[in-house]
Order: sequence, then C-alpha cells, then structure tokens
Amino acid sequence: IEVRQIQMKDFDIWATHAEPIKQFLKNKNHSDEVLTELFRTHGVQVVSTIACVTDLDNESLIELAADEQKFKDLIKAVLLVNQAYFKYEKPKRGANKQNTESTWFDSFQFLVSMGHQHNEIMEMTYGAFQGYVKAANKMYRQGIINSAVAVRVAQTDKKGFESFKKEMDSD
Repeated sequence: IEVRQIQMKDFDIWATHAEPIKQFLKNKNHSDEVLTELFRTHGVQVVSTIACVTDLDNESLIELAADEQKFKDLIKAVLLVNQAYFKYEKPKRGANKQNTESTWFDSFQFLVSMGHQHNEIMEMTYGAFQGYVKAANKMYRQGIINSAVAVRVAQTDKKGFESFKKEMDSD
C-alpha cells in the first residue's frame, strides 16, 4: 500500500478528517494501545484520513481493519509520512500570543507574495509547504534586517552609503 504526503490541493478535505486525530494524539505516543483507542474514538476520521493519502477506498480500508495489526501499521505509516502535519510545535518563547491567529490561507498568500505560483503551491506536499513558508519567512525577516542596516549606514556615513549604492547598481 502506497502512503503519500497530503498535497495542498487536498488539504481542506484532509484537515476536516485529520484535525480530530491530531488533537487526540497531542502529547501521546503512537503505541498500539493509543492507536486502538484512536480508532475506537475516531474511526470514521481515521478511515477518511487514510483514504486521502492512499489508493484505498473506504470499503477496502474497512476490510483491512479486520486485520488489526496490519491496520495499526497502516495508521503508523500515515502518521509517519505526514508527520509535518501531525507533530505539534511548541510555541517559541516570547511569541506574541495576540497575533497568532494565522490561517493556512495567510501562509498561502505569503508564498504567493514571495513569488510562488498558485498551481505550484497546490501541488506541494504539506511538508514542503511548511518548509517553503519557513524559508520565505526567514528570507523576509533578513530583508527587513538588511533594510534597517542600510538606513542606519545611510544616516551615519552618507559618502560610504553612496559608494555602496553605486557598487550595488553596477552589477
């Protein structure tokens, strides 16, 4: 059975089913006991989530669930392959809690503003999407720092700054 990472084009369907699983597994390991309880509690969501990232339909998944160990192995594979979605990141110290209401649409728009194309983003896996958002954010922040440094240099050393500008324009 092939298990894939979720692609952004299917993320809205995936998140509907996978979010209760993510909440259930928060701060828990993926032991057989935990996975048994997960399936008992969120069976429909588990089957639907697996269907999003495999070639199996819901009926085939129900048949596979008859072999409890094989089904748990499949759940573990889905969690591992899609760990970018299922792992919880601890909030950074000093993070402004008032401004943390970002949605994945905000992240999507950020990538578009950084030059990514809509169709390219939709074909990304969730893990790649997260990686690109982090890299773009790092580049954006570095640009702000570079601008601040340029302003400071321009205020303190006008001749040096003009020389710097000419050097930058010459390339």
